Amino acid sequence: MTLTNSKRRKNTEQEFQFNLEESERVIQFKIVYWGPGESGKTTNFRILRNNLRVVKLTNGYSIETTDGRTLWHDSIYLAFPIPIGDVNYNIITQIVTCTGQERFLATREYVLNGADGVVFIGDSDKQKLEENKRSFRELIGFTIKAGIPYVVQLNKRDLENAISVMEFKKHLGLPLFKNYPDGSEVLYLAVAIEGEEVMEAFWDLMLQVIQNYFQS
Repeated sequence: MTLTNSKRRKNTEQEFQFNLEESERVIQFKIVYWGPGESGKTTNFRILRNNLRVVKLTNGYSIETTDGRTLWHDSIYLAFPIPIGDVNYNIITQIVTCTGQERFLATREYVLNGADGVVFIGDSDKQKLEENKRSFRELIGFTIKAGIPYVVQLNKRDLENAISVMEFKKHLGLPLFKNYPDGSEVLYLAVAIEGEEVMEAFWDLMLQVIQNYFQS
């Protein structure tokens, strides 16, 4: 596995030609967006759907309540090639979001089934701290035993009463330093509605997922 974090966007954010005829080089992954209700999961989903310069195998769909909250999940299939060594692999990725509504806990477990990686979307609103902690504990309970990589994005950094980065990290039990040894962020500070840190979190997770696949 020779792809490095520094080469991530050079090898991915470009116009792609997708060749399904090379079937032995097709790998399929599932990425799940997880977090408390109204933290910005669907906003991340829409930014990816509308702005990723990759092949969209489906147009994507959302199942929402009448007030615009995710009832079941959002889903889209994307495809892009990634060179690894001398081989160009075609990557098919399903991106889905879990509803953050507590009464639909059973659906979240279903959506997470078969996931290869998870993006946790935290809410910067101080009033949502307990919801962040509860949702993150729930996620860790699923991912640790399955060995699923995840990244953490703290959304809504433009809020006037935004929780401090250090306070958020301490409450969720995250490392207090900025970067992991591979260069990826411990915490992606986002304003998802503006697209800030949406792509970065996604591509860094994809790198972890691909590495995990080839090392397993």
